Order: sequence, then structure tokens, then C-alpha cells
Amino acid sequence: MGTRKSERGTGRLFRIAVPRSAFRVPRSILLLAALALAACGRAREPRLFERLPPERSGVPFVNRLPDDTAFSILDYMYYYDGGGVAVADVNNDGLPDLYFTSNLGSNRLYLNKGNYRFEDITERAGVADSGPWKTGVTMADVNGDGYVDIYVSAVDFPTLHGHNVLYINNGDGTFTDRTQEYGLDFAGFSTQALFFDYDGDGDLDMYLLTHSPHPERASPSHVTHGPRLPGVGDRLYRNDGGHFVDASERAGLYGGAARYGLGVVASDLNLDGCPDLYVANDFQEDDFVYLNNCDGTFTQSGATVLGHTSHASMGVDAADVNDDGRPDLVVLDMLPDDEKILKTSANAESFDVYLEKLAAGYHPQYAHNTLQLNRGVVAGALRFSEIGYLAGVSATDWSWAPLLADLDNDGYKDLFVTTGIYHRPNDLDYFTYVSDPVVQASLRQGTRGLARALIRKMPQVPTPNYAYRNNGHLTFTNEARAWGLGEPGFSSGAAYVDLNNSGALDLVVNKLNAPAAIYRNRARELTGNHYLQVVLRGSGANTAGIGAKVIIKHGGTEQMLEQFPTRGFQSSVDPRLHFGLGSSTRIDSLIVVWPDRRAQVLTDVALDRSITLSQQDAMGPSPGLRPGSVRHASSLPPLPPPPPKFTDVTDRLRIDFKHDENAFYDFHREPLMPHLLSAEGPALAVGDVDGDGLDDIYVGGAKWQAGRLFLQQRDGTFRPSASVDRVFQADRLSEDLDAVFFDANGDGRPDLYVVSGGNEFWGDDPALQDRLYVNDGRGRFHRDTLALPRLSESGSCVVPGDFNGDGHLDLFVGRRAVARRYGMAPRSYLLENDGNGHFRDVTLEKAPALAEAGMVTSAAWIDYDHDGRLDLIVTGEWMPVRVFHNESGRLVDRTREAGLAGTEGWWSSVTVADLNGDGRPDLVLGNLGLNSYLRASPAEPARMYVADFGHNGTLEQVLTVYKQGVSYPVAGRDELLGLIPPLRSRYPSYASFGAARVEDIFPAAELAQATVRQARVFASSVALNNGNGTFTLVPLPVEAQFAPIRAALAEDFDGDGRTDLLVAGNDYGFPPVLGRQDAG
Repeated sequence: MGTRKSERGTGRLFRIAVPRSAFRVPRSILLLAALALAACGRAREPRLFERLPPERSGVPFVNRLPDDTAFSILDYMYYYDGGGVAVADVNNDGLPDLYFTSNLGSNRLYLNKGNYRFEDITERAGVADSGPWKTGVTMADVNGDGYVDIYVSAVDFPTLHGHNVLYINNGDGTFTDRTQEYGLDFAGFSTQALFFDYDGDGDLDMYLLTHSPHPERASPSHVTHGPRLPGVGDRLYRNDGGHFVDASERAGLYGGAARYGLGVVASDLNLDGCPDLYVANDFQEDDFVYLNNCDGTFTQSGATVLGHTSHASMGVDAADVNDDGRPDLVVLDMLPDDEKILKTSANAESFDVYLEKLAAGYHPQYAHNTLQLNRGVVAGALRFSEIGYLAGVSATDWSWAPLLADLDNDGYKDLFVTTGIYHRPNDLDYFTYVSDPVVQASLRQGTRGLARALIRKMPQVPTPNYAYRNNGHLTFTNEARAWGLGEPGFSSGAAYVDLNNSGALDLVVNKLNAPAAIYRNRARELTGNHYLQVVLRGSGANTAGIGAKVIIKHGGTEQMLEQFPTRGFQSSVDPRLHFGLGSSTRIDSLIVVWPDRRAQVLTDVALDRSITLSQQDAMGPSPGLRPGSVRHASSLPPLPPPPPKFTDVTDRLRIDFKHDENAFYDFHREPLMPHLLSAEGPALAVGDVDGDGLDDIYVGGAKWQAGRLFLQQRDGTFRPSASVDRVFQADRLSEDLDAVFFDANGDGRPDLYVVSGGNEFWGDDPALQDRLYVNDGRGRFHRDTLALPRLSESGSCVVPGDFNGDGHLDLFVGRRAVARRYGMAPRSYLLENDGNGHFRDVTLEKAPALAEAGMVTSAAWIDYDHDGRLDLIVTGEWMPVRVFHNESGRLVDRTREAGLAGTEGWWSSVTVADLNGDGRPDLVLGNLGLNSYLRASPAEPARMYVADFGHNGTLEQVLTVYKQGVSYPVAGRDELLGLIPPLRSRYPSYASFGAARVEDIFPAAELAQATVRQARVFASSVALNNGNGTFTLVPLPVEAQFAPIRAALAEDFDGDGRTDLLVAGNDYGFPPVLGRQDAG
């Protein structure tokens, strides 16, 4: 999927490639073709990475963990999390060295001798740290003497008394434990330490990430800032002249016992020049976004800057993945991409548990990897859009370390992910076994002999690591196997580092019960891509310039890196900054912004080398620039910010209305529905109801909430109409789904039509009857109960149009769904106006195909073929974009003839506009978007089978999606057996259900009788009018695919003479397995 900005003067709105999810040859076919060509006498291309065996590297390190019944995962839930690896040049010889942590054994320090050969100097250096349980490690020059030191985190468990250790580098190849002297002798449940200068005083402070023991796992409510207990809760240590003091409370860090920190990264997220923190927390605890207030304090802002997070958040990294100058975030979770593992593992929680967590105060969390795209500061607040599904990086199974770095030197940051859990404690068959009352009784008696049997019940499944190549347009492709990184195993901490100073980033991985992996990167010899390595020399105590950022500009692109070596999982990476440059032959400019906000600029920088930059050469910031601005580095005066296109004026308009949705959840009635239909309001309509020349506003209400009319005053404010409010109060049982002002009775005054909908009532219930309110000309309305025929089912839209040319506005009324029977098509209506504001149902007479159009969401009248008659476009869920052509006053389905057959999707809106200035009306079509668990294409559609599979008089909806070329049901064993109990005999265990397909679960005869809905296109798109009665469907740019588009405005907002689009969407009504859509 590629996008390009609009070309001025070309007469086209977009110059874009079609996304891979629509109208492209499936990648699997292309791959097979490529393999076939490769087999025709051509040798296999060498892989990007080569794993060096221990005998070649001299690194035989193994983090060995026995399945010991005396101390195991049954005692300590993080038993199999593994160890970390840190990278730095401990002897200042120009070669980066390696330090590995071992949970139970001895940590090891390996000195780099060059040419990928290492020497174990652990004993001589005095850094073995044979404490009982070690976790993360980081390297930093803690005391500012020019030599990197080592800080090892440890666990103080009731049976394993460990404490953190700071090894100070003596500069002679040895280290001394000076932990207590420096005030960093923490004993508790440490995960990892991060050194950074949070208060801007020029020395390194430390954030200590901690987790909690198993007994603290349950948390009945969300305690955001409980008391800080010994040994648990994260700590912030301020460096006061070489001694560290606990500044956690003063700085505003959260206390409390229920903290499950597994990842932490520092980054200047809001570009104010002060380092912020992202803390990834496991289990139900929220992830924390600590925004630095630049005064020694932080504000935890996760709930305001993030729409949602991962659920079991593991490792985290921060980097600018799309080269827009803002650091983005990636957080790992445990969602499997293998269907059998997915269906036999506990992942997504139930909808009711999800609601309980929200009620307890937790932020929305979903069980998948998240890629948080930094959208910058919007309306005074930092905002991220989570696009992990769109990017293709959401599912990597049980994952630990994410690392964003340019692995192939093409100029884009790739993503490396380590995976693997030695025994899977979330296996559902294990859950069933351990939940047996006999087993529980034995555990309560402390039967140690049962422990080994329990551990054996947890499956052991080696999994490959992932190496996602950045495609350059917010999507990634897993190249682990092709790059030589796909070997299955159990990996944990990892680091990227240029071990031989060749100009390519190698990878070092700490593995469980297997030798650590060192992968040599061959990008320089295989790709010919260029690079630049930047070494930072800070002044004062921060000798590595931690917190600095480097920006390079080359070939019309810009890259930014930040100097924060601690990242990923329990590890720290090469402190030298590495830029891949692709085919660029020159760097136009290089800008360094140092932690003290001084900066320097280099121009015309040569490539393929290492360059050392010193803070002492930096200049002061340019006056008038805010902290953190890249233009600190420029001698030019600051550029004024562009004026905003829109200004939020809500507060001064005095519109006192908030839509208050009632608590009704469709899933309790139809558990397999893919999303809620009961919360699709509110309606909105604009018109001059009192003839004063000012637009007034009607806002629809929810069930038990009446809509309201706001009359505009001469000063631009609005006031409600008390008399009209009383009219609307009589109909407050109905939920308003759509509304429109139009002249129904030809008196020249705008009347109000309100569509009733929702998903609580069914049939022709009075609450589902649409309403026509007639205007007396002075902004006062009364309901005409005789104006409309009796309608059935939930409504969605109404669009007025004179389809028969008699001068009176007729109506198309779309119906959304059949309550209690999701997937069945309701009856929609064509209503003919008699000229006096009374409407007759002429659907079967003049538009029979329109009656069963589908699950309609939106519609628009349009004369698309310029024959002088209004045609009708209808969109809906599980529907193509339908075209009803007006043929002598009859509306005939001409979808296929208009070129829109095969466009089934979850279309939610249609807007008519001339997008390319050719004088022909085009269509803007809102759809689900591409940032969803659900994927669809013409070759691999999403499907839904609707039938009474349980033979109990109710319908079940079995939704399926393709994965690796096979269509699988979204619902798992529990969901299906809960509704169709006879399946239990066929699938007595989760393993027996495994990767079952719909064809395996249900007899062919039942599937043949089922109603089958399909979606082939999920991309929001435009349908360009070709001028010959046909349309060409083109997807909108990738930024428009982040969330569903529920509405669109087409206007020239910037005054350049071309039509722009303002789109709106998001949808929170999805079950946890799919996750809410909030990236818009």
C-alpha cells in the first residue's frame, strides 16, 4: 500500500497504489512464483544474517533453567522470562563488548577481540554476580569517568534473596561492586534499570522497573497511587553528586503493590526537550506514560495520550518508524499467529470481564502487540494512534524484546522481535487440568510430587523470532526466515550492535536452555546500501550524551534517532547511533540536539563511516525556540507555526448537550455478533428552522434521552427551545440514528425527519417507528403521526430526493438490522411524497430490489450518469456499494453495470462530491478500514455463516477470516460450545479443537443451508466517476485506514481550489477479541 501527496494541478485527488487487502494478487501467489523462478537453476540467495556458532565466536553462554520442583513457575510466575544482554565498549578499544545475565547461573562478560571473536573475562573482571535470580542488565557510564559501568537487576524472593548490583568500571579491565556506596542497593522484584538525565542537571539518574510476586496478582480495583511498599513498585533515583536518592514520590511516580513492569523506554515523546518514559505493565495494570514536566516531576498521562494498550505488555521500544520526526512506540504481547496455538491458549478476555475492568478504572487493553503512532500535540495534548493491525505486527505469540532499527540499511527502521516461553502456562487444557478439584486439593496440601506433573502439562513449543522489514508506508513484512532469523527456540533479551564496525547492525540474543545467538549482519556486502554511524561524546558526567537526538536529511527524507541505549526487554543496545541510508550518496545535513538543548549542524556529510561528535562543540539554542525543537540547530529565525485550519469553539457556543448512551450490550443476546449495533447514534441535522438566516442544530438522543433543538442567536451562540424539547420528550424511548431537515409538505419551511433505531427493540415496535416533526415556520414543531407508513426493524438513514421528478421530495429510508437475528437483511423503504407531506411505501412497486438491499448504513441521491434523473447509492454492512439506476421512475439495481460488483464490505457512509474537478460526481465511501483483526480481499474474503447451528430456535453467527491462506472461525471452542453444546462430544479438549475450520466443525448440509455474508473490501475508498456510467474504486491513503470512517465532509477547507476531505470515525463497540477502533 503506497501513498503520495496530492499533485498540484494534476486534476487528481490522489496518486495512490491499491492496498494489499484489495484488488491485488495475493502475496502467496507471488511468493510461489518467485520460488519457482529461483528453482530454475539459480542458487539460493545468501541470507542477510548468519548465525555464528559458539565455537566460532567464543561465546558458549547458556541461560540454563531446570524444571526444578523446589522452585519453579508454580512458585514464581516469571520463572521463564529469561535474561538480558547489554552492549558497550568496556575497555574503550573501539569494539563493543557483551554482558549476559543468567537467571540462576553466573552472568558472563565477553571482551570483543575483533572479527567476531570474544574472550570470557568474567572472573578477571569480577562481574559474575552469582546471586540467586538475575533479570535485566544495562550499561552506562554512571559516574562520568569515561568508562561504562554495569548495573544488574535481581529478584529478592522469599526463598531467593537477591539484590541489584552496580559494577563500577575501574578502567583497568576490572570492576568493583559499589552498589551501596552509590545508593542503588535495591532488594525486591527488579526487572530492569534505565539511566537517563530526567532533571537536566547533566548527570545520569536512574529509573528502576519492578514487577510483583505471584501473591499480589489479584487486584479487586484499580489503585493508581497506593502506598510505596518495600521491594515492590518502580523507583526513580536522582543522582545527587554521585550518590542516588529515591525521588519517586516527589517526581510523581505511582506507588502500590500491583505493578507488573516488564518493559521501560525513555524518549522525548512530545518533543519538549525533556525525556519521557513509557512503562509496559503485565496483566491488568495500565501501561504508564510518564510525561516529563521539565521541572523534576512527571505526569502519568497514559489514559489521555493512548486510545488503548496491549494487555500483557512485555518489552517496549521507541523510535520514529515513519520518519516524521516524532518517536513512535511498539509494545509486545502474546497473541499467536499460529491458529492451533491461538485456539488452545488464553488470550482475549470475555466481554464481561472487559466491562468489569473498565468499571474498576482500568484503561482499555487488548491481547496483541501495539504500534503507537505518534500524532504529535493536538489541541494541546499529545496523541497516539494504535496501528499494529494495519502495520501487520500485531501477532508474534509470546514475545519479549522489540527492537526498532534499520537492519538492511535501506533507510527505514525494521522491527526485530524475540519470542518463546519454555512451558506455556496459558494453555487452556492445562487450565482445565489444574482447575480439577482433586488437583486443587493436592496443591493445597503442598504435594511437591504434583509439581513436575503440572509443569509437564504446560506445552513446550519452540517459536521463531520475527524480523519485520519496514515497507516504508506504515506496513511491515516478516522476513525472519528469508533473513536467517527464523530458527525456533526460546529467546528473551536482545540487542542490536555493530560488532565488527562494518556498518551493519548485528543481533545478539539471550536464549533459554540454548546457547546465546550472535547473528552477523551481511547487509553491506549483500545490498550495497550506505550507512552512517554517529558516536556521541557528551560533556560533564553524561559522557555518552544520553538524551541527545540526531537528525539527518538526505535525498528528500529525514531520519531521527535518540540516544537512549536501554530498550527492548531487560537489555541495552549499542550506544552508537546507526543510520541506514539506502542508495543515498550524501547527507545534506546532520543536526545534533544535546540534552542541554545546545545544538550543532554539519552539512554535506560523507557516508559509510563513523563520525564522532562532541557536545563541547555545540552552540547555544536559537532564541525564541521552544525546548526540543530541531530548529535549535539552525541560525535562521524560527519559522512561525502554520495557522490551524480549524479552531475548537465548542465552549463559547453554549450547546449544553452530551449524548448519554444507555447500558445495553448486544453480545449478551447474540454473543457471536462482531460488534454492537445498539450504540450507533447520535443523529445530527442542521437547518434554519425559524427563518432568521442562521443555521440551527438538532442533536439526537439515545434511548431514554430526548433529542434537542438548539437555535442559533445573532451573537453566534445557541439556546435550546423549551417548547420543542417538550415535543421531543414524548419520544424519548426511541434512539435517534439519523435526522434530516427538509420541506416535507411544500410550505417552504424545513421539517424534521428522525430515524429510530438501536438493537433493543424488534419488529414494528413503537420505539422503532421513524418520526416526522412538522415546522410551523417559527421553529416550533409537532409530530405528524399519520405522515409515515408503519415501518419495521431498526433504522439507519434517511435521504430526501425527488426521484420521480414531480417537485416533491421523496424519501429513501434505510434499515440497519433485524434485532435478535444479526446477519439477516431488514426491509428498506422507498417512500413517495403526495405533495402534502404524507408518504406512501412504493418500494415493491417502483424499486423491488431496494427492499432487500441489505444491512443498510447510508445512502445518497446522485445523478451519476447525467441523464437528469436522480439515482440512488446505498451502502451497508456485508454489502457491495449498490447502485440503483433511475429508469423512468423505477430504481433498478445496476451495481454490476456500474463496475461496483464484488465490493462487499462494511461500508458505513457515502458522500457525494466532485473530487477531481472533472465536473462529475464521485463517491467518498467510509468502510471498516485496514487497522483491524479482520482482514478481507477478493481472493480471501471475510465470511459470516448465519444459521441455527444449535437447533434451538436461535441464530448463531460464525465469523471467519483467512490466515496463511486458510479460513478459520474467529470464535474459539468456549464460545461455540457455550451456544452449541452438542459440539462438546466432538471436541472434548482444546487441543482437539485446535485449528478447526468451519468445514470441520459443521456438517456440509448445515453450511449449505446457512446464510453466508461476505466482505471483500475493508479499505475506505473513493469511487471515481468515469463519465460512462461506471465507477473506479480507489482506496484512500493509509492514514484514512486507521479507523472506520463513519462520516465525511468534502469541501475546499484550505482555499486552494481543490476538494479536501474531513473524515470522522472510530468505533468502540467491538468485543475484546477484535479490539475497539480508536485510532481515528
